[in-house]
Amino acid sequence: MGLLIQIIVSGVAAGAVYGLIATGFALVYRLTGVIHFALGELVGLAVFATLYAASGAGAVTQSNLSVLRYLLCLVVGIAVAIVSGVLFFLIGVRPFLRRSSTIGWVGGAVAITFVVRGLLEASFRRESYVFPDPFPFHRIAHDGLLDLGGGASIPVRTFFVIGIAIGLAFLAGWFLNSTRTGRGLRAIAADEEAARLMGVPVDRLFLVAFALAGAIAGLAAIIAAPQAPVTVETGALLGLKGLVVAMFGRFELPRRVLVAGLAVGVVEALVTSGHVGDFRLGPAYRDIVPLTLALAALAVGR
Repeated sequence: MGLLIQIIVSGVAAGAVYGLIATGFALVYRLTGVIHFALGELVGLAVFATLYAASGAGAVTQSNLSVLRYLLCLVVGIAVAIVSGVLFFLIGVRPFLRRSSTIGWVGGAVAITFVVRGLLEASFRRESYVFPDPFPFHRIAHDGLLDLGGGASIPVRTFFVIGIAIGLAFLAGWFLNSTRTGRGLRAIAADEEAARLMGVPVDRLFLVAFALAGAIAGLAAIIAAPQAPVTVETGALLGLKGLVVAMFGRFELPRRVLVAGLAVGVVEALVTSGHVGDFRLGPAYRDIVPLTLALAALAVGR
């Protein structure tokens, strides 16, 4: 029983991050009809911008970096993701939206995605990097672990990830439903032409949407990156899973994509660590199963 709880809780933590990233996809898609293909790369960009601000392309540890400086580096990483999100819209999306060219914005988005990936690969050549945890969870319980008995334990950080990711997803929903800017964004999503006729600043709010997506990417990086060594592919993989979750949730904000994210995370954890008798898929199938389910869902038109 302890192992099952450990699997489910760890899956919920991973799924909460996927749901948060899916919220960024859903936000942009609902407002513009654009799939933000570069969102995963913005997660990676935020991670490596933080690391670069901390020590260039070298190794970063909690022992060689003061808390204050690291917090400033985290702000730099989030700011880079926000600015990059805005630039992504201005350069890769807006010119083609104005011409109603779907092929244009898809091509622009993919091109920018490869530019960001190439920049990261050229600048960070180590096999992997450690993203230090900004919070001292290792001082809580038994070196940051909660003992569940039966040989099972859960990192304290897991509950932090779950709480923050779910809280941010619901904050995005509150922003859309309860603020003036959010209501403007919803008006655009309902009928862009009517919103323009009513004086809603559509172009400016589009910028806000892509900036928010960038902020979500930066926050997702801070939440998810300290859990394991990161590579230049980390952000892209998180982005792909976030897109899968957004598709499962039909790009609905925020509850549906969040629930879809939690479900995908639990499935991943069960595939990785669960077993029925002697049958077990294992970590090799961790990323394959959710993507296969997404393809199946698309194939049947759900």
